[in-house]
Amino acid sequence: MRNNHLPTLITNAILRPLVRLCLARGVRIQELEALLKAVLVAEARTAIEAAQSEVSVSKISVITGINRTEVARLVSGDGPSQEKHDVLNRVIGLWSHGRAYGSPDAPPRPLTYQGLGSEFAALVATVSKEVSPYPVLFELERIGAIRYDGDRAILQVVEYTPHGDVEHGVQVLSDDIEDLATAVEQNLTSCNETPSVHLRTSYDNIDPAELPQIRRWLLEKGAAFHREVRSYLSLFDRDINPSLPRGDGRARVVVSLFSLGAKIEAPKELKPKKRGRKPCVPASAD
Repeated sequence: MRNNHLPTLITNAILRPLVRLCLARGVRIQELEALLKAVLVAEARTAIEAAQSEVSVSKISVITGINRTEVARLVSGDGPSQEKHDVLNRVIGLWSHGRAYGSPDAPPRPLTYQGLGSEFAALVATVSKEVSPYPVLFELERIGAIRYDGDRAILQVVEYTPHGDVEHGVQVLSDDIEDLATAVEQNLTSCNETPSVHLRTSYDNIDPAELPQIRRWLLEKGAAFHREVRSYLSLFDRDINPSLPRGDGRARVVVSLFSLGAKIEAPKELKPKKRGRKPCVPASAD
């Protein structure tokens, strides 16, 4: 039997760490309320489009409970696009594991990059017909993902991980939260015969001086694990293997891994300041 309280439990569990993060970063209720309304409208619009129905202010208002005037204002604004990050991830993934670009035991082969008839342009076109290869090439060079050798570009990385890109970092956080919530709900409601992986290991009495060594070890093991995962999943990806049968629909597999090593800080003791009127000092007699 389905637990009718499950959506509320999951929402509450997800909201608490997000609210804690907002409080730590000084996000006030007015900002949070405005962002929540914008997200509700955007998701309602996506749901209506997925149902192949005509999007209207009235439908969004009914779904979200937000008044029509506010919905109309929010619908007129466009949210930030994540297409750049998606295209870069897919270009690097296809270049790294596509059989047309190398073998599993060898690094990806260098590609010609000059002109719309180049091998790199063909790679980008395989990923997206809507994106020109030139900005993709520029961004890969900017983040150090490629280097040039004559008329060829050489891939230097196996994944897109820009440092200092706040927008991308927050988007990855959003994707992880959404996918983890879906995996947990499926596991709890037994939607799949084989459950999704949801494992957690935690120790809370470790010497803080050992954290640098532990972080390095976890980073090396995590990188090795993801290399193995990418190598395995690439065997089933139809973009990488065009010869695979083209069945109906598409499926998505996500494997996300994170680690945290942080010193447990003792709560700061804030001594309350004494309040009240200052004692009256009698005026000196002249």
